Amino acid sequence: MARKKLTRNPNETILVVTANEANALFFSQMRKDCRYSNMNVDTVLDAKDLHDFIAKVARMRNKGGFTDAWAVFDFADFNLTADQVKAEQPFAAQKKVNLGWNNPSQSLWYLLHFQTPRAFVADKAAFEQAMDKVVPGYAPTAQYFLTDGIAFHISLFPSLSKAANGASLYNTLAGVKTGLDATNMVLLVNDITRVCGKADITHNQRQLGRR
Repeated sequence: MARKKLTRNPNETILVVTANEANALFFSQMRKDCRYSNMNVDTVLDAKDLHDFIAKVARMRNKGGFTDAWAVFDFADFNLTADQVKAEQPFAAQKKVNLGWNNPSQSLWYLLHFQTPRAFVADKAAFEQAMDKVVPGYAPTAQYFLTDGIAFHISLFPSLSKAANGASLYNTLAGVKTGLDATNMVLLVNDITRVCGKADITHNQRQLGRR
């Protein structure tokens, strides 16, 4: 019998480091749901600013010997502007750290799985309220992802293509307002897939109400 073809490069590993605990728990759900054994998720909760965050992720990358590393943050984590993020991109490239961001918060990326805003919105509370309407009880907190939102990632997974399309449309609006994409989560997801291979969620079908 023919051996099953490997769908990932076993020599590559990816490190995803977030600036807040709730976002880390979401990516930890992704790692578990998709069976991404060569994906590691961690946090840096004491960074002074984006520059310091990048530097600390770079040290984690080097210490762990990861082939790929992402510093994932919300603009709200450091009260950032688009110009400040753009100013740090050369430093991140020098440190071989990819930047993954959401403006103003990761609730934007979640909402794009359901709908695409028709205008640029900088208020994170607006996205949280919109998410609560489509996912009652939603909260961007660690407590939520550990309790009511324990299966949050797997519930969004079937709508990933919709989120990617929505991000493209919304980034056009954001670019006009700020000169920078509001989210680049599609690049992060694509890189995770490149390193870890195609997601295997068959063991989670019952959580989605399917067989």
